[in-house]
Amino acid sequence: MSSTVTSTFRKHSRVTVDLVVKNAKLLLESGMTHGGIGVVDGKIVIIARNEHLPEAETVIDAEGKVLMPGLIDAHAHIHDPTMLEHETFTTGSKAAVAGGVTTFVDMPLTNQVDTIGAVEEKIARGEEISVTDFTFYAGMMNSENHVAIPVLVERGIAAFKAFNSAPYQTSNGVLVKCLSAISEYGGHLTIHSEDQGILDEFSKEMEGDWDAPISHSLARPNLAEQLAIRQNIDIAAQTGGHLHIAHVTTKEGVQEVERGRLRGVMVTTEVCPHHLVFYRDDMNRLGPKSKMNPPLRTREDRAALWSALLRGAIDMVVSDHAPCPIEMKERGSEDIREAWSGVDGIQTILRILMSEGINKARLSYSRLLRICSRNPSRIFGLYPKKGVLRIGADADFVIIDQNKEEKITADMMESKCGWTLYEGMIMKGVPVMTFVRGVQAFKEGQVTVKPGHGRFQAMGSGEKPLGE
Repeated sequence: MSSTVTSTFRKHSRVTVDLVVKNAKLLLESGMTHGGIGVVDGKIVIIARNEHLPEAETVIDAEGKVLMPGLIDAHAHIHDPTMLEHETFTTGSKAAVAGGVTTFVDMPLTNQVDTIGAVEEKIARGEEISVTDFTFYAGMMNSENHVAIPVLVERGIAAFKAFNSAPYQTSNGVLVKCLSAISEYGGHLTIHSEDQGILDEFSKEMEGDWDAPISHSLARPNLAEQLAIRQNIDIAAQTGGHLHIAHVTTKEGVQEVERGRLRGVMVTTEVCPHHLVFYRDDMNRLGPKSKMNPPLRTREDRAALWSALLRGAIDMVVSDHAPCPIEMKERGSEDIREAWSGVDGIQTILRILMSEGINKARLSYSRLLRICSRNPSRIFGLYPKKGVLRIGADADFVIIDQNKEEKITADMMESKCGWTLYEGMIMKGVPVMTFVRGVQAFKEGQVTVKPGHGRFQAMGSGEKPLGE
């Protein structure tokens, strides 16, 4: 431990500590170390070796398990007032803590969130029924609402969503104005990057007998993503605004992001677990549950995503959690075009990255910390309050049994929709306890905190560029 940490521990050694977790493998920004933490009033006040930890009202022995900052799921469709049959703050946040997620960034699904009134209403509802902390995007951005960016940033909403494609396609002119405002007032613009012209032409081929699940991927080719990302980066280069590319899925998309960074453009990006686990040849086996936008890609694309994640070309992993009642998926059983586009994911991010990443040597623990916690906290202006184990930070953390195996089933899902794309998969590396601001929210398969514990987290301007 550093002298700073030791002196801080000594400063608090006579304070009545609410919670101590000992015998953990602590995943710090500086690396992995053995020891524990102490918590007072929901904040981390002590990080020390086991022999230096004080007594506390509650002491938990981690028994050598990994203790890392709680995940920040920076792209999740949790609570849309017009689609509450899909997910709510309560059910979605329960799924979050069951997956080690302590803060999520809710994104509009169909209902616009682009006024102070809509923001205040959503904050109030979230603090009433969410079990974990949250913040959210404004959007969808268009020619009428982009002027609201300054006032929304002032209120703590500094993330904005736009589309290059239907059903919320906006013009390049609007993107220019959004990124120009963001360059002045802070925050970032996230764009779903698929070129609508490419999609229109390729979808014409589906007007015949292209009804098998894999045809959904074939109708949305890699080129659509590549061209849209290239165009968006050119706009960001001209405006100086922070561009964030939502759910990159292709090797070409990653290459465009890397080229943009080499040009000095402020561009970050994310990837979803389903694009790291499955590829498009799985679609006919998985059926309509595997339909999402952007779609599953090739084995080569999947390998490129893992490589980019490891070397830092992709900044974070997000769920794009957007499940639906199973009946809306089953409509596509005979024709994939009739199925809802969206899958679950917030409860399984950490399980997948442990099982498919850490335990298969595709990721290091240092990279896991960055892509799940530290980077999203910085991009969304929550750092260092969230996303790190640091003195003064919120006591948001998850304890992981890195050797435990678990079979994924619908019965374990906390989501309102009650199904999962990962049904039957065996995961190695399981979150066993989750704490939100020092309060245990999940333990061994059970959510242990009541709705209303969650609090809205206002975004700042973040720390940019990211760096390593």
